[in-house]
Amino acid sequence: MYQIFKQFIGFLVFTLSFQYVIAQDLCTPVGWATQNGGTTGGGTAIPITVSTLADLQTQAKSTGSKVIYVSGVVGVDVSTRVAVAANKTIIGMPGAKLIGGFDVKANNIIIRNMKIQGPGSVDVNGVDCINIDGANNVWIDHCDIYDGQDGNMDIVNGANYVAVTWCKFYYTSASSIHQFCNLLGNSDTKTTDRGKIKITMMYNWWTSGCVERMPRVRFGQVHVVNNLFSSTQASYCVRAGIEADILVESNYFDAVKTPIDLYQNNFTAVTQRNNVFNATTGNTLGSGTSFTPPYTLTIAPAANVKSLVSNATCGAGATMASPTSCACGSTPTTYYTLTSTSNPVAGGTITGAGSYVAGTVVTLTATPLSGYTFTGWTGDVTATSTSTSITMNANKTVVANFQAVTPVSYTLSAVSNPVGAGTITGVGSYTAGSTATVTATAATGYTFTGWTGDATATTASASVVMNANKSVTANFKVATLVSYTLTTTASPATGGTITGAGSYTSGSLVTLTATPATGYSFAGWSGDATGVTSPVTITMNSNKSVTATFQLISGGTTSTIRIEDNATTTTGLCSYDGVLSSNSGANNGKVINLTNSVAKGISWKINAIAGSYLLNFRYVNSSSSNTFSMKLMVNGVVINSAFPFLKTTGSAVFSNSRINLNLVNGSNIIRVESTAANATADIDWLEVTGNSPLPGNCLIARESTQQVIPDINDSESIYPNPSNGKFAIAFNLKNAEKISINLYDAEGKLSNIISSKYFASGYHVEQYDMITKKPGVYNLAIIGEKNFKKTIKLVIL
Repeated sequence: MYQIFKQFIGFLVFTLSFQYVIAQDLCTPVGWATQNGGTTGGGTAIPITVSTLADLQTQAKSTGSKVIYVSGVVGVDVSTRVAVAANKTIIGMPGAKLIGGFDVKANNIIIRNMKIQGPGSVDVNGVDCINIDGANNVWIDHCDIYDGQDGNMDIVNGANYVAVTWCKFYYTSASSIHQFCNLLGNSDTKTTDRGKIKITMMYNWWTSGCVERMPRVRFGQVHVVNNLFSSTQASYCVRAGIEADILVESNYFDAVKTPIDLYQNNFTAVTQRNNVFNATTGNTLGSGTSFTPPYTLTIAPAANVKSLVSNATCGAGATMASPTSCACGSTPTTYYTLTSTSNPVAGGTITGAGSYVAGTVVTLTATPLSGYTFTGWTGDVTATSTSTSITMNANKTVVANFQAVTPVSYTLSAVSNPVGAGTITGVGSYTAGSTATVTATAATGYTFTGWTGDATATTASASVVMNANKSVTANFKVATLVSYTLTTTASPATGGTITGAGSYTSGSLVTLTATPATGYSFAGWSGDATGVTSPVTITMNSNKSVTATFQLISGGTTSTIRIEDNATTTTGLCSYDGVLSSNSGANNGKVINLTNSVAKGISWKINAIAGSYLLNFRYVNSSSSNTFSMKLMVNGVVINSAFPFLKTTGSAVFSNSRINLNLVNGSNIIRVESTAANATADIDWLEVTGNSPLPGNCLIARESTQQVIPDINDSESIYPNPSNGKFAIAFNLKNAEKISINLYDAEGKLSNIISSKYFASGYHVEQYDMITKKPGVYNLAIIGEKNFKKTIKLVIL
């Protein structure tokens, strides 16, 4: 009777233990996977069933939360890889198999009830059936994982908060020398794994063909609990590598060699407790005190583990009866699906849809988007409030109806990354709720990689629902490392020099600088660069050829004057809006530092004989937050609204910005002026090269090269001429008088009275806008009140 009582008590203990184990396995992760916010995978998303490799790959790598059911066998060989994006649950239906493997490099992933078959082990650095690489919060449960090429499942590169439960690891052939199962931590030199590789391995079974790594651990805190080890081919089971911190608890080691391998004794600690070592050989001892798990587990007695884990219908492996069964062999829980739709789609959003246990009361909430109001629910619920409840006693479908308040337009903007790597079409203004299509076209040497921002597609064309202002970025990468050649030519060859030619990687930005020789001025760029400003920037997306044209400075004697920052109003420096600052790289140790505000500038006065001159500004402009251009004006006329003062490499490293332009006879006011409220270039000096220029006296209204100043002298001029319709008229008055300025067409008919007013004595520059005039040749008459008339030919293009 006593013996019968003992057997009954043993059976009862086993039964209760089994029930505790099953309770631990109710559709939720355990151990480390419960930390760091927990592991939820696709959560309550409506399940999607796939039966082909292509569909599995597409759904697994898609964005957003997904629950994916796999039906049948997918994949063909070792090249079959399924990349899994964040927030995914993948569950195999009974018999589901992937031939190939999963790559898990994203966070919050669950894979359950799958058979994953590799091509068979070989002694190469090949692929694994499951590769968990740098991911956080991963749960692998109830899977058959076998015949991996390099190993069955590795967890490496700082992966963290992982649980592996109820999985069966094995090899179908025992002939290979590389039948290794689980590597936790890459290598001894991968010190970035410190503080990571936190893994719980529970209710797993290492069986036939497994030789090593069950698991092998480096750096991590690993809990090996309630597992079964029975591979007769094993050379060792659990190996402690460098800085490994392992708790080996309540496992069943059945006729295996070296259950615990302390290897090179460079681990942190290995604690073994409450394990069963049945007919084993080799070391069974631990060393040191391991970490204390921060979570709670229901742990079965080690004596019961073998019968629990090896159970053919309820043990380790792909033994779940259905995707929704919470424990192998249990009755599937009834779930119903709640589907929701917005009408119109752009009208608003809905929360609450998903898969729910029968009888659950679900709260639905509708949120209208800008430009819409909520009007009510239809379908399986009718209500007018934005939040309503529904009982899940069947599959349900609801519609949230919205109505546009007033027609609204939204703007779609786009940028390319990097700039210049491609073009984008489809930007603009769209009616609220409409769908815009943006298309990216890669430039030569680049390929399109995908959209970010308010579009996330990887195809060149993407759709954007315009329910708000949207911004998208088209991302490109260099297709191949291509080098292009930049060739430069000076015309004439004696006119000057050019820096910047050479060979450059595709996409490089190259600065070309033209420096005229003595007696010449820079006239402009041609070929693959345009404009009259030096330096100029060019993008190397093909072989480029650029010509710098120089011209002889006509008449007189060519000379150069320099107006330093310490010049006076009588020696050419009229004014500056700022202060003199010390700078060791400046010519005289000082620079003009302008006030950080709009329209702050420096004015110089130059006496010249009408003709072409080269202006050369020496400056420093090193801060990345500065503005790298200023407005350049001559005699009040804007010559260049964004004259470049390019970034210099240091606060005491100076550069030059040059431009060739025409000066009028007599005095000329040169001014550079800030265009933004932040800092811009500090100016060291201005040099002027040409026909005998001289610094002007800023205190005199106008110097003339004439000995006697008549009422209206011969220094009248129009700049620019030819003109696009915007021009300035310059003239000098000895005495105050009324001046009329009239415009006549080629037939002598009066076309416009441009101006008629009194002017004070001195030099005057008047700006006019005649863009509305038809192109042609006109005569502009300047008429004094004493019937003096001076006529200048004006060409409007």
